[in-house]
Amino acid sequence: MTATGELKDWLPWVIKIRFVIISFVFAIEYAIRQLAPNPANISSIRYLGLAVILWYLLGLFFLMYNQISQDYLLQAYLQIFSDLGIITAIVHVTGDLESNYLSLYLVAIILASVLLPRARAFLVAAVSFVLMGALIEFAYLPSIYPSLAGRFRAVQFLATTSAVPVDLRTLQVKISASLFGFFAVAYLSSYLAESLRKAGAELRDKSGQVASLQAKNENIIQSMREGLLSTDLQGTITELNPAGAEILGRRIEELRGSHVNAVFWGLRVKERSSSEAFSPPARQEISYRHPGQEARTLGVSSSPLVVPEVGAVGYVYNFQDLTEEKQREVESRTQDRMATLGRMAAGVAHEIRNPLASIAGSVKLLQSISQLDDDQTKLIAIVSRESERLNKLVSDFLLYSRDQRFEFRRVDVVNLLEETLLLVEHHPLFGPGYRVERKFPGREVMVWADADKLRQVLWNICDNSLKAMPEGGILNAQAEETGDKVRVVLSDSGIGFTPPQLEKLFEPFQSGFSEGTGLGLALVYQIIQGHRGSIQVDSRPGKGARFVIELPREAPRLAHPVKGAVQPAGAPR
Repeated sequence: MTATGELKDWLPWVIKIRFVIISFVFAIEYAIRQLAPNPANISSIRYLGLAVILWYLLGLFFLMYNQISQDYLLQAYLQIFSDLGIITAIVHVTGDLESNYLSLYLVAIILASVLLPRARAFLVAAVSFVLMGALIEFAYLPSIYPSLAGRFRAVQFLATTSAVPVDLRTLQVKISASLFGFFAVAYLSSYLAESLRKAGAELRDKSGQVASLQAKNENIIQSMREGLLSTDLQGTITELNPAGAEILGRRIEELRGSHVNAVFWGLRVKERSSSEAFSPPARQEISYRHPGQEARTLGVSSSPLVVPEVGAVGYVYNFQDLTEEKQREVESRTQDRMATLGRMAAGVAHEIRNPLASIAGSVKLLQSISQLDDDQTKLIAIVSRESERLNKLVSDFLLYSRDQRFEFRRVDVVNLLEETLLLVEHHPLFGPGYRVERKFPGREVMVWADADKLRQVLWNICDNSLKAMPEGGILNAQAEETGDKVRVVLSDSGIGFTPPQLEKLFEPFQSGFSEGTGLGLALVYQIIQGHRGSIQVDSRPGKGARFVIELPREAPRLAHPVKGAVQPAGAPR
């Protein structure tokens, strides 16, 4: 059975078609009468006009009824059977069997096949045949049965061709042909309508599946945490997903229409002739300058965008921000290197300390029992002094290589910074060419930390900053809360570090100063790691250095506790 939704869509269309058919019928008949006028047909054109007007009125009624009624099946029956009545009247007034409008019955049957179920289409065909047969029987009854015609005035009134004799066999053939034609049209049109309905249902189902698949694909693309960018064959950007826009710090409106090399300017592309299409590499790591931020490292891979039966229509770029991953790799390599160096150096230090003590004792004993001249006394003093310096260096290194002991408690980072900067301002190296700038919030910034160890970290960094600015400069200190972490930033305008120095900055014995032991920043890194924090350095030669320290605001959960670390009272476990 025809679905209600389909009827709702088809009924207005059928009403419009009805108006076209009505106008077409009257125009044809009027043109015929004007081209071949016949005074005997004046009355028939009047009756035709009345029928057409009635048909127009019914069409207007159905148009209004369609807007107020929800019973679409009832509307379909009313329209089809009222059409049959009007068509019968038109056929009668235009010549019955000789009428040019017998085919209107076929139109009604076709419309019924569209609106009604298949069995109802055959019913409409049967009713159409009965109405047409009745017209023919009444019209030609005086010729077929003259004895009956005189008895029934109604028959005489309906008969329009009684004066024309008709052959009974010819009439039977015409009626049989009409019967066959009506039911053949009903069968074919209903079969076609059913096929169209099934095809429409399948199409709607497929369209729904396609729409669902498109929505799913769109949701997948929108939900991806990696960047996705598409271009045409010439490399012109067409689309960018939200994750990609966030990674690049750019909107698709800004990038659409520009070339992909304007975004991924570090991509290496093989040289090609101007007639060949743009061809990106499969996978690269590039440096990307994020708007308003420092350079980021992106991993970019590309593949052709292929449409079946068409081929490649563009390229798809998948990219990720690898900056933090690269930093973790560097930190991991640094930790491994420092752990290896620490184990090795601790063993070496123990082996050095014992013979060093023997040397120092022997020199003192030699000095007390022998008469030495001035040169020998100077040599003995040099040996004693260097032995003490070497012993202090070994002691410091053993301190570095030994497991740290931490006593965590709630500490105000701003207060620690103020104390450290006060010592810096009274440092012997601090002169008129130096300036300290502070950027602290107007409240306490609390963190769980070992105050003495954290003070040592701040002092070592500030002391190095002073040494890095021999001609004076600016030391900037900043503290802020960022989510569940506290960030401390110490920067200077000194000589900075070279890339090779940055790579090994926190390794022991990497001092850049003549009087340094090279253990200060190594201890800084060790203490920060013990606090389960992180430290990063951004520097360029001649542009100063910027140390960024991040510490957890809450007491760190030591899954692998540092030996000797003490959890504070009340800390989460």
